[in-house]
Order: sequence, then C-alpha cells, then structure tokens
Amino acid sequence: MITRKLVRITAAFVSMLAILMTVPVICYAADSAAGQVATVNGKVLTRQDLDREMKLVALKLAHQGRSVDSKQMKRYEGKIRETLINRALLLEKSQAMGVSIKDAQVAKALIEFKGMFPDDKSYRKALADMGFSEATLKEKIKDGLTIKSLIDKEVLSNVSVSDKAVRSYYDDNPSLFQQPEQVKASHILVKVSPDAGEAQKNKARTAIESLKTRIDKGESFATLAMENSDCPSKAKGGDLGFFGREQMVKPFSDAAFVLEPGQTSDVVETRFGYHLIRVTDRKQERTMAYNDVKASISARLRQQAEEKQVNTYLEKLKEHADIKRFPL
Repeated sequence: MITRKLVRITAAFVSMLAILMTVPVICYAADSAAGQVATVNGKVLTRQDLDREMKLVALKLAHQGRSVDSKQMKRYEGKIRETLINRALLLEKSQAMGVSIKDAQVAKALIEFKGMFPDDKSYRKALADMGFSEATLKEKIKDGLTIKSLIDKEVLSNVSVSDKAVRSYYDDNPSLFQQPEQVKASHILVKVSPDAGEAQKNKARTAIESLKTRIDKGESFATLAMENSDCPSKAKGGDLGFFGREQMVKPFSDAAFVLEPGQTSDVVETRFGYHLIRVTDRKQERTMAYNDVKASISARLRQQAEEKQVNTYLEKLKEHADIKRFPL
C-alpha cells in the first residue's frame, strides 16, 4: 500500500526496544569515572547508565523516522533519568515483595526474542548495536519480567472498566467515531524514482500507458496487475482494500476518490512511479456503531486507568524513598 508513512519498523527491532526499555539499568556500586546522576535508596545510577538509556531512546526515535542530534537529545536527559529512577524503585519493591522469576521463564522469553530475527547474525548485530552481551540481555529480561509480575499483581489486578464508562465515552466523544469516506481500489504500479532520468521515466510512462490501452480494450485489470505491477499488492491482483483519503499520498487519493466503482483512472504520477487505479467499492462517511468500537474503547480506557494507577503507585514509592538527583 502506498501510504504516507514511508518508514517501516521491523517487528524484531521494536520488540527488542520494548524489552530493553522496560527494565532498570542499575549500578550497585559507585562509579567515580562515570559519575553519579542519581541514587535510589543508596543504589547508584551512573552517567554510563543514563548514556546507555539515551542511546536506546535515540535508536528508537531513529527507527520511527525521527532524527535527533546530540543537542536535541540533551533535552531528554531529565525525563530519561526519571525513567531510570522509576525502574530502580520498581525492581527494589519487587525484591522486597519476594517476586521471583524462574530461569525457565527467562529462557522461554529469550527463545521467543531470538525467534523475531531472521537469523543468528541479525540477532547478534542487534545486541552489539545495543551494547549488550547475551548474558546482560538475559539479566535485563529477568528484571523486566520481575517488574511486570509486580505491576500485574500489585497494580493492574485492581483495574477494571465498566460498561457504563465505555458507553459514556462513546456518547461524549462522537467525533472520534466518525468513519470518513473510504474507497476500495486496486492499482498497477510501474515504479520509477523521482530522480530518474528522462529516458527511464519515458520508458515507465510508455509501459503504464500500454497497460491502460489493454485495460480499455477489455483485458482483466487483476490479471495485468499480477503480471506487471511493481507493488506487493500484485499478489492480490492489485487489491489495496478500503482506505481513506489520508492513508495515501495526495495524487493517488485525489485520483481514486473521484472515481465511481468500476471506473479506471488515467495514468497517475506519484513519487513512487506511475499508477493505474480502479475503484471497486465505496463507503460513505458514517458513525461507527457502538458495538463495533466497544472493545477498542474499553482497551483505551483500561490503558489510561492502568497508566494512572502505575503513576500513583510510583509516587507512593517515591514518598518513602531516599532519592538524590545530581546535576546533569
């Protein structure tokens, strides 16, 4: 699908960041060379800890297509330090509560984690990029599972969302449940770079115009898409499914949304190349039915409630903790 979002984040990398960003990075002895950024009940968080966490944040932002330089990252330091403090408190509380994680749980999580990579080389490279050995990763997975177990038991087990709250949210926020007009379309793409030379562009243009002529003469759009399109949708005869205006680049949407079902566009040029678009169905703007969105509303409200409860839990831990923050 030719969406506005060009950056694609691999599931493996996102999951890796999710694991590493949920565990505490704690040094249990002072490191005068690295310097202290905070202490939590006597446990030291070093400059090295903070720098490592900032690297993870920078990598996460980069893989979301958000490039940040060192000066911009400096603004994140305070928030990232608070994250480290929160994790330290949660891990300490987990230990005090006697929360334990079995080696088999860690091993299972590690196997699942490795399985997200295409091969061992990719897995090892990811570890190297993060600055972790496998042993360090296992420790952090164990810490992450420990904290999750604590939060599940002490906080999230008390969170619930009533049907009344879900219904009230639906009734009070009608604009959130407006389904904009959508079309269902198929397309054929002859790919060419915007930076390509005139000869290459002319060749691509000639190819797409030839396909348009064949379609106008009655040949199957789906068959021609399967045989000629440069988009992965070719496997489905070019079918892109239903989409709204904002889901596609503007020239593509502008062309698709003026077509009636059964009509085929003239040649459409986007930064991806040349397209032929056939609209096969259309849905008018409508309000989504309550039963269709009830589950998603409940999930949203639960997430909000969980975040609030976790923050409250952390604030209570901080009230009884000896936390010292040092100049960054």
